Parts: sequence; C-alpha cells; structure tokens
Amino acid sequence: MRLRKLKKQLMRKFGTIPDPDYFHGDIEYVRAYYDFRRDTKRDDFIIDDITWNDLDMDNVFKRMNSSLSTSGEQYLYYMLRSPAIRESDYIGRKKLIDLMGEKAELRLKLQVILARLGCTRRADLCQAFSPSAHGRGWLFVYLLLMLLVPAALISISIVPQFGMMATMVVILFNSMVHELRKRKIQGDFDTVNYSVAMIFALHRIQKLKAPVLDEHLHPMYESLDRLRSVIRTGGVSSTSDGSPSDIISTLLLLDLIAYEFLKNKLGQCHDDVFTVHEYLGRIDAAISIASYRKSLDFYADPELDFAATGSGYLEGLRMIHPLIERPVPNDFVGDTPALITGSNASGKSTYLKTVALCAVMAQSICTCTAGKYRASAFRIYSSMALSDNLLAGESYYIVETKSLKRILDSTKQKGAVLCVIDEVLRGTNTVERIAASSEVLTALAERGALCIAATHDIELCALLKSRYRLYHFEETVRDDDMLFDYAIRKGPAESRNAVNLLKVMGFDSRIVEKAHERVSRYLKEGLWS
Repeated sequence: MRLRKLKKQLMRKFGTIPDPDYFHGDIEYVRAYYDFRRDTKRDDFIIDDITWNDLDMDNVFKRMNSSLSTSGEQYLYYMLRSPAIRESDYIGRKKLIDLMGEKAELRLKLQVILARLGCTRRADLCQAFSPSAHGRGWLFVYLLLMLLVPAALISISIVPQFGMMATMVVILFNSMVHELRKRKIQGDFDTVNYSVAMIFALHRIQKLKAPVLDEHLHPMYESLDRLRSVIRTGGVSSTSDGSPSDIISTLLLLDLIAYEFLKNKLGQCHDDVFTVHEYLGRIDAAISIASYRKSLDFYADPELDFAATGSGYLEGLRMIHPLIERPVPNDFVGDTPALITGSNASGKSTYLKTVALCAVMAQSICTCTAGKYRASAFRIYSSMALSDNLLAGESYYIVETKSLKRILDSTKQKGAVLCVIDEVLRGTNTVERIAASSEVLTALAERGALCIAATHDIELCALLKSRYRLYHFEETVRDDDMLFDYAIRKGPAESRNAVNLLKVMGFDSRIVEKAHERVSRYLKEGLWS
C-alpha cells in the first residue's frame, strides 16, 4: 500500500514546478560535489563564480531541482556549472535525459529506488572520496574497550568484589566514550550510512536488468562488484531507542566498531564510492531535467557544433528567461559581436542574461528555453552584477577591470568564447570610460569572442559600428508614465528618456526642464555649461 502511494505521488509531481525547502547553508552542501571536482581539476571548463552569480544560477538550479537524492541534486548543480565543450560528454548527457523522458515505466522504478535512498544535506559525501580521511586507530581502541567488558564479567567469578567494581568502571567508561564519540562524529555517521545506502540503491538498480539503462552504467557496476561486502553490513545505527540490544551495543561499542570498519572499507574503495555517487547522480539529475522539460510551455533541443572555430555562431529564436513568469521572447542570430543601447529598465540586462542562460542550459542540461537554438559550443563568461571588494580593499573599478581581464585571458584558449558584459567600465569617469571601453570591446572582437555588450554610452555606437552590430531597446512616455515592450530592435537607441523619467517619478518640473536644456546645449555645442 505504501509503495502504491509513493508511486502515485511520484507520478503526480513529475512535470510540475518543484517547491523544495532550502535553508541557510543548504546550497553549500549542494555544491560540495562540484567543489570537489573543481579542486581536483577534473573538468575542461566550469562556470566561474562571477558568471554563476551574474546569471542568478542558484535560483535557476532551484527551479529545476526535483532530485530525490543527495547524489542527484549535487550532480544537477555540477551539470549546470560544467557546460559540455566535448561532443562525447554532450551526447552521453542527452541520451540519458531523453531516456528518462521517454521511458515512463523505467523512470518510475528508478524514482522509487531514489526516493527510498532519500536526500540528506548533512552528509559530507566528499569525505568518502578522500583516502586521507581514513585510518584504523580508533577501531583498535574500540575493540580493546569491547574486550574489557567480558574480561570484567569473568573477573566477578574469580574475585567477586574486585570484579563487580571493575565491571562498573568499565560500563561507566565505555558509556562515556560512546556518548562523547557519537557526539563528535555524528556527521561522519551520516556520511557512512548514506554511502552504504547509495551502494545498496545501485545494487537495486542493477537488479532491474534494463538494457537501455545498463549501457550508461557499466563503469558503476564494476565499482559495485568491489563494494559487495559493504552492502551486506546494512550500515550503522545512528539512533538510540533504549532497547536491550541498544544498551548492549552501547556497552560493547558495536555501532562505533561497525562505523570504523565501514569508514575504513569505504576509504580503501574511495574511487568506487565516488563512481557510485556520480552515476546515481546522473540518473537522478536526468530525471529532474526530464521533469523540468515537461513543466515548460516550450523548449528547444539544442543543435551544437563542437568543431566550431573562430568567434563561433549563435542562432537563438524566441529565447526567454527561465525565471520570468511572462517573458518577452527575443532573438539573436549571427557570428558578429553586438552592442545594445537603451534606457534603464528597458530590458538590456535581462536580454544579456537570457542569451547567456540559453547557452549555459543548452550545453549543460541539453535543454534550452527557446523556440530554436543552434550554436557553437562556447566557453561562457559574464561581467554584470559586480560590487566593490571591501575585504580585499578593491574599488568597484578594480573589481570590474579584473572581471574583464579574465574574459580577455579566456580568448587565449582553444575554442569559441561567448561573453555578455553590462555597462562596460561604469566605475570611472565618462571620457576615460568611453575610451577604455571601446578598446576592450575592440580587443574582444579581434580575439574572436562573440561579445554581447550593453551600454548607456551612445558614443560607443559610432566608435564600434565597424566591428559590432548595433541593437537597442526603447520605451514610450505616455500620460506621465514610461512604457516598455522589451523587444530588441536593430540600430542604436535614438530616444533619450532618462530625463523624462525624472518627471514620471515626480521630480519638480523646473529640475526636468533645466536638465533638458543642458542636454540640448551639450548635443549642439559639445560642451557642458
């Protein structure tokens, strides 16, 4: 009956918008697998923190995360941060995602197994991947303390008075050791138990005998063969219920001994535990992505060119931002950099994020929120929502130049680069900003980056029109209100409504009139007065 209820619940939730609870610090647990791979340099390209934060990728992850296991949500997070730049990686991801979308019966069986595995954000699974984290010292201590119990009991029959006292001392000492050690290593208990549960879940998946799935999982099955002895243990009890068996376990330190045994066993097979975690994560993440696809009004199967050279090419039609409820679709087609102008709130930044997000999602989860997406496989960077680094004593301008420098440096690597830049070098004065911005954007174009930049500086249009295609967003002022349609148009912005916005916001009419006069005088004479 419980199984039937679980299946109905899983079927009902598939294809719906997930609504999981996230508490402070949860994302740090979720990103642990990605951090491990980044620190061990296992990937050719990852989305760096600047780009990740610019694109609000934590919320993009939350929107699509319906994973049932810790392995699943950690792997989904990692997928989003590691867009495929090799065709073989992309094909493997896409095949598994498509399989989870097409084979409903198989998917449900896998979901049941993953749901029973469950999700715990307390387990530090990366600890189980590290051979240095394991040793045998405490195992020998626990075994010695365990042997003291029967020795003390035997002494009662030999020297009753001494034996009774010795038994009481041993019982009290073992109980104290048990309590103190359990408190100290409770998190490690969770790690060991979850690692064992992962291995058991894999064993159950293997027993499904699904040929269409097995072709994706052979490396995992080889690891399973080396972990058979772990399955038989059933894990370690991490709770106390006061039962006679629990009391005996406490006095003899049986749960601590089992924990140390499993911890050392997992340490010896850390590469296999890593493989189990990874492949379970692949399955669960693929189910999440298949569910995410179903929850969308529309999406595109990306067409990616992994052999592209030069600046690369992007054709995105009816692209929308995945987090906006009623988004306005827009296109980007071409292999030439683009410069976008327009007033505040007209849609420039959202457009930049939309293009970059479509590229990231296309290469990471093989799914794109667009009517059509055809493009080169890019290394993707952004420089948008920056701030001063007070701890490092760096001004906004310094932070901004470092952000731009990392993009310029990325063009030295093989492969196409896509970068989106919002308000280039806004942290300095107008004259130097325009001069430096024009040279930075020119350098990016010359080095083959497909750069899409947004600016308020109309002067850049004249300076860059030979290298950048010009687009703009515009607005309409009507009845003391400013209206936006958020549709991108060809050519530079012609309207100057920033001053009009002061009027809309209720500024004194004299301020507005004087501002208009200064603008007119500057446009006519080229001087401020």
